[in-house]
Amino acid sequence: MANEHTKEQVNEAIRLMCQSSLGVLDKGFLCQSVSVLSPKEAVCVPEAEQLCEVLAHLQQKKTGCVAVTNAKGEITGIFSERDFVLKVAHHYAAVSTQPISQFMTAGPITQHMDATIAFALNLMSSGGFRHIPIVDEQNVPQFMLSVKDVVDYIVETFTADLMNFPTE
Repeated sequence: MANEHTKEQVNEAIRLMCQSSLGVLDKGFLCQSVSVLSPKEAVCVPEAEQLCEVLAHLQQKKTGCVAVTNAKGEITGIFSERDFVLKVAHHYAAVSTQPISQFMTAGPITQHMDATIAFALNLMSSGGFRHIPIVDEQNVPQFMLSVKDVVDYIVETFTADLMNFPTE
């Protein structure tokens, strides 16, 4: 199982894999940095922001996840649609004005923009989540990578290749 492997083992396996091909999802795709996926700019909210205001951000920005930050702008958590469903929905009226810090997923796994697609997918799969905040060297969220970014890139690239495929 992927959950039983250390980060070092996964990194070594990815390094070796990047020297070969694995079929449809070959090294040309998997070994690229997540930057080719053009992740969306992170929507950041302060830890003290009210839950109802955060939900308005999700709706207005048409995003599934926000980064929660401290006074220095450093990420301290994330709040996603899944957090709402699992932690809030059944008693929303009673907690709508509470700070988002009470409902966020604290200490999310983050990555830098040079992480490989293979590593990001492994993190998402083994961790059971759909979003990875992309942070800078000061741990300030810059982008939010989602599984949808990966799927959209695959479909876009496949469609472009298909449309350029010689038919004769």
